[in-house]
Amino acid sequence: MLKIKSRYFQLLFWVSISTILLSFPMSVGNAMEDNRPQGGIVYLDSHQDKEIVKLDGKWEFYWQQLYTPLDFGRDLFRQPPSIVEVPLTWRSYTIGGEKLPLAGYATYRLQIKFPEEEIGTVKALYIPSIASAYKLWINGEVKSQNGEVGKTKGTMKPENVPKVVEFPIHNNQIELIVQASNFNQRKAGIFNSILIGEPEPIRQYQQRKITYRAIIVTSLVMIGIYHILMFLYRRKETSLIYFGILCIVVAIRATILEEGLASQILFFLNWEIARKLEYLGATIGVLFFTLFVYTQFSKDMHRKIRDFITVVYASYSLFILFTPAVVYTRTMLFLQILILLAITYLLFVYSIAYFRKRENSLINALAIMMLFLSAINDTLYFNNVIYTTELASVGLVFFLFTQSIMISKRYSMAYLQSEKLSNDLAILNASLERQVLERTKELQYANKRLQVANESLEEAHQLRSKWIRNISHEISTPLTNIRAYMMGMLDGVIPSKKNFIQLVYDQSLYLSRMLHDLHDMTDVENRQIKYDLQKVNIQDYVLNFYNKTKLDVEKEGIIFKYHDLLSDTAEELIVFIDPLRIEQVIVNILKNAKRFVKEDGEIQLELGKWDEKYIIIKIKDNGIGIKEDELDLVFNRFYKSKNQNQQQNGSGLGLSISKEIIEHHHGMIGVESKEGEGSCFYLWTLVC
Repeated sequence: MLKIKSRYFQLLFWVSISTILLSFPMSVGNAMEDNRPQGGIVYLDSHQDKEIVKLDGKWEFYWQQLYTPLDFGRDLFRQPPSIVEVPLTWRSYTIGGEKLPLAGYATYRLQIKFPEEEIGTVKALYIPSIASAYKLWINGEVKSQNGEVGKTKGTMKPENVPKVVEFPIHNNQIELIVQASNFNQRKAGIFNSILIGEPEPIRQYQQRKITYRAIIVTSLVMIGIYHILMFLYRRKETSLIYFGILCIVVAIRATILEEGLASQILFFLNWEIARKLEYLGATIGVLFFTLFVYTQFSKDMHRKIRDFITVVYASYSLFILFTPAVVYTRTMLFLQILILLAITYLLFVYSIAYFRKRENSLINALAIMMLFLSAINDTLYFNNVIYTTELASVGLVFFLFTQSIMISKRYSMAYLQSEKLSNDLAILNASLERQVLERTKELQYANKRLQVANESLEEAHQLRSKWIRNISHEISTPLTNIRAYMMGMLDGVIPSKKNFIQLVYDQSLYLSRMLHDLHDMTDVENRQIKYDLQKVNIQDYVLNFYNKTKLDVEKEGIIFKYHDLLSDTAEELIVFIDPLRIEQVIVNILKNAKRFVKEDGEIQLELGKWDEKYIIIKIKDNGIGIKEDELDLVFNRFYKSKNQNQQQNGSGLGLSISKEIIEHHHGMIGVESKEGEGSCFYLWTLVC
């Protein structure tokens, strides 16, 4: 009963989530009133004028003519108008008993009647993509243009960027004239609704569309990058790279489909390349999705069918790459049928896996069903059968959510297994009366270990959360700086001079050091650092280190001295250390000293002996020192001094890593300092 309820609530939860995601863009559309122009004229009353209104209906249409407002001011026209339905690609129009071709040019005209009380106000139009180039006049004034309208393919330039156009109302009649031409793709003319309303709601509508798509794209990119990075650490898990590429490909396609977002992110792409990426997003996406499903249920998917799907979509991708948009865009319906067939087969594979009781097959079947429904929606939407929005990317995000359910399920199964083992242990202990005392002690010991393990897990969880917050903070600051400098240079606000480029380089170098230190810290925590312990003459070792680093330190204008307090000792002083790791510790301390010391300052490296058993190495400087209340914190992770005179270019991990290394050598590291006078870091280890 509990198991059934658990499944029910999981299903209800994810269906609710998916419903919210799917209904978001549609709720925007349902908020619009549909006012129908008739005979090229639309009347807006005062109630409608306060809302966002679709200008869908009967417009004037002049095929193979590029009329301007001056042409409509004359008494005679060369061609009478045709009254056509907008929005609709003009290939669906029939004029003179003949169906119009895709290639051509035309002029649209609509007159809008406003109430008298609207005179003197300002309105706005939302102009979606018009294939493949257009020019808009409002009351005789050019208000918007995408690309270059032309009478031939050579004279026109395609472009798709939705725009918001504001215009004043000087009288109660507004004339809209739109010139459009298409020689490049399967859609032609005004195939999306033009909206009219108050400027602020129109801009909010545009921003909601962009924000909605940006959320989807950001989620896909982050998850895709995560899976690709995971694959770099686990090369045998090919499902990770397939899924990562799938997310990135669908993210690019989703960006291009929302031209408002694409114009901000992918502004550097020309129209032809953007169309290729849009169609490749579908073919390559299905290809890698098929490969991903095969890694999950290889026993349920026929290998030959997998290879057939791979060959078909790889070939289709090459077809898109090597043909112009006017060719491959006309095969859109064929491509959509192929996609539906592929997803239908994958749904069949998940169904077979479910009936064979494969792990996680039910959740995957529900997810692929959502993707199948979103693919059907896209097929109908892109063929102007329904007016919703592109949902394939939403279906994929829903699929990603299912992966988190499967991860949770694996943890739950591990917990249940642990419970089962505990119960079996209790039953076994009760049945062995002769060994009650011994078993009791073992159980108590096991319970203590379990308690310690639970406490360790809780502590690890807290530390992990803190790590994530610290890492996010440390990485976001240089990334923000890099972006600000680069945007400044791109916008011309900051000149592209060497010093600004050096600033960007320094920030990226900081990120590199941060990642290197994070890697070392992870190795330390996971006990993955390998130590090559050797017997080393400590006097020769420290002297060699000094000679090796002296030039680099003094090159920065700092005096670097070495004092060997053991020079009078006749015997050789041997220590058992890892030379590379100890050098790493001294270098970390030396770097800190250089940051605190001003030019012409002094750093001293000193070797001595303490208590006849220990060798002690000191690094002294005459820098700005450390505040007394900060001395106990300097070896904490991500700790940085609050002294404003300090150059904050360290990761905050070096001293923490150094402490771990010294403690592994059964030694100790510490610091003495006085603000304004300098600091002395010391480390000691046993003499052999």
